[in-house]
Formats: sequence, structure tokens, C-alpha cells
Amino acid sequence: MKIFPKIILFISMQLFAVCVQAESVGDTLTHLLLNIHTMQANFSQTVKDQSLKKTLQSSQGVVSLQRPGKFRWDVKTPNPQLIIANDSRLWIYDPDLQQVTIRSFSKATGQTPAFLLSDANLSLAKDFNVEQKNAVSQIANQKIFVLTPKDKDNLFAQIKLTFLKNDIREMQLEDHLGHVTTIAFQHVKAGINLPASLFVFTPGDKVDVIDETKRQ
Repeated sequence: MKIFPKIILFISMQLFAVCVQAESVGDTLTHLLLNIHTMQANFSQTVKDQSLKKTLQSSQGVVSLQRPGKFRWDVKTPNPQLIIANDSRLWIYDPDLQQVTIRSFSKATGQTPAFLLSDANLSLAKDFNVEQKNAVSQIANQKIFVLTPKDKDNLFAQIKLTFLKNDIREMQLEDHLGHVTTIAFQHVKAGINLPASLFVFTPGDKVDVIDETKRQ
């Protein structure tokens, strides 16, 4: 008769330990992300198919961010494109078409990598199941986290973030079709002063402006 209380106590302790561990992993990742107040880095981005053998798209450029709410994604090659998030607005500029589209930048865009790297009020435990994976080849000071969205309508089925020390070095995004987008960051500079002009877009006279915020 005394066995059952012990079993219940043991199971309760195990469940408590799992909950504490899961919470601490989420807290660790949240701290790493929020510790990125400003950052600038070169990036290379590749999109591969389900087999991970065929490259569907590749690009290179420079990313700049300042928390909260400021983000600049400047694609240099092969097809130039500029994306700027400034608090509540998102500017997408295509220089080849001489066209800029303005959209709202809010929690709704939290399905994008920009949101994880620029939002000041992350709620990872609410939006994701977070796991920490073993470092690749036992690289010193490497931390790998896998985020699985709780919302099935999220654009991505899984997000993997890799840190070296406190710097983010790679983001890997898998969509529901199995396509994998890998964004590798090089020459990462964190905690630097960034000019306010980086996060402001002023269209030229010949630029066609499509303001979608006026329809909302």
C-alpha cells in the first residue's frame, strides 16, 4: 500500500524536473536573443529542397539590427533587394523595378527571422517548443536551439538557431514543404553604434510606392 505514494512522488519529481529543464532552455535562448541589442554582419542565404542536395536559391548581403523593432536586410547579390523594418512599418524595395512596398510590421510578422532578432518582448515559451541540441563536432562554446511553432499556421515547421559564445552564427528555417533556408552570419559585430539612417527609407522621385497600410 505504501508503494503507490512513492511512485506518484517519483513521477511528480520527474515531471517537475522536465518542466524546469524546458523552462531553463527557453530562458537561455531568450536571454541570448535579447542580449543582441545591436548587430551588423555579412550573411549568405541558401534555399534547398527536401533532399538538401539541390540549391533552389542563394544570395549574399549585409544585415543590421537594433532592438527594438529596427531591422535592415540588404541583399547585394545576385538580385539586389532592401528590406527595412522600423517599429511599425516594413519597407520592401526592389531597385530593378524601382518599386517599394510598405507593410505593417507587427506580431503578425513574428513568423519571420526578423521578428526573433528585433522584437523586445519575445514570448518563446508561448509561441514555440524549445529544445537545446548537442554541439556539432563538440565545437567549444557552441549552442544549438530548435524551435517548433505551437501554431500550425506558422510559415515554418521548425527553426534552428546556432550561437557561438553569445553571437548568433546561423539560422535554419524549414517550411511545411520541406524546403530548408540556411542563413549563415559572418564577421558578426555586436553592441556597436548604428546610424539611425540605416533604418529609414526615403523613396526617390522615380520610385513607385505601394502603401498597403492604407488598405488596413
